[in-house]
Amino acid sequence: MKKIFYICHSLPNSMTSGSDFVAFNMLKVLKKRYKIHAISIGTNYCKNEELTKIYKELKKEKIKFYENKRKTLFKYENITLKNFFIKDYINQNDIKFASNFLKKVKISKNDIILAFGSSSIEASKEINCFKIALFEDIQDQVQIYRNFFSINKFNFVKKILKILMLKIHFRGYLSWLKEISKNYQLKYTFSSYDFFYLNKKIDLKILPLPINSPQKLTNKLSKKKFNISMFSTIISQDYKGVSMLFSNLLPKLKTENLLNHVKLNLIMRTPKNLPSEIEKILNNEHINLYKYDEKIIKDTDMLFYPSKYPVGIRTKILFAFAKSWFVATSLEIKKCIPELEDFKNCIMSNNVNILSDKIIFIIKNEKKYQFLRKNGFNILKKYSFKNFYNKLLTDINSNKMRNG
Repeated sequence: MKKIFYICHSLPNSMTSGSDFVAFNMLKVLKKRYKIHAISIGTNYCKNEELTKIYKELKKEKIKFYENKRKTLFKYENITLKNFFIKDYINQNDIKFASNFLKKVKISKNDIILAFGSSSIEASKEINCFKIALFEDIQDQVQIYRNFFSINKFNFVKKILKILMLKIHFRGYLSWLKEISKNYQLKYTFSSYDFFYLNKKIDLKILPLPINSPQKLTNKLSKKKFNISMFSTIISQDYKGVSMLFSNLLPKLKTENLLNHVKLNLIMRTPKNLPSEIEKILNNEHINLYKYDEKIIKDTDMLFYPSKYPVGIRTKILFAFAKSWFVATSLEIKKCIPELEDFKNCIMSNNVNILSDKIIFIIKNEKKYQFLRKNGFNILKKYSFKNFYNKLLTDINSNKMRNG
């Protein structure tokens, strides 16, 4: 049985982040045909109890794994005058260490490398075997959007200056991605939005995201409260959304006398030194904070995701559909998941007050809720394990036949 070496900054699992969740699903599919090895070249920011669960999960799936124990960030944390003119975009000392770490793993020319993310793509570029590049969310857009929508991090003038610096700093980003991936036989993105951006410089394809969904929709609303949840790896990724939940949705629920009928959940980690606005929200009696918790996941009825930056595939929305949740999001996210249709399989608006009004309408109309939830679940037919598996294997075989 041939081997696939999956290389990423963290270990694949079903609990910690969208990219790790996607990777875990990919490897579960591919192990039917290949012997799977997962290599973490970065730093896993998990507590020991979380790592124990990840190890157990990988062992259960018979996925052999290797970890780089050195603290490795890869990215330059801040844009400064020192790194402003650097065109590598990734800390080269960390890349060198990761490349040396990979040399210790016995990867032969008959094996396949599946490198997820620019740091893994660059660290693996000199290894002589069949290589597949999976591009992560396009980082220049991620950095710009996150700074634009950040809370209390900069005043307006500083924020605009920071965004201008980012735009200048990332002006050669696509050319750099093209250069580090030139020795890869196959190149993919999961996102149609990212595809049109990356395809300006890079010859790549869209790979269907594999989502492990049940055969049928799970029954919901058999309990007393309607659970509305936000779901992120860490709260700093969703400051703006959390603020909207508190400042826009919560007051409307109160006005409609629905607070006794609705439960608001934040499923995410919270680091130290949070902005004062966020601390205030977390201390509110109507906001419930959880780490990843299967019971809360099971009890959730709706994902509240008002984000307006359309980068990547937005795995959490597909995850929500797979868990039989209903989804409320912005119109911008349709650029990531083209199948989304307002009042056909979800509710959408770029105006959070209008979105909140739609949520209240859905809470009061169970028939419409069930109709939209069912249609959201049906989107997953495109994002099946089978579609992912068939596409990737067809492309691998076609490429090998074409190139001998």
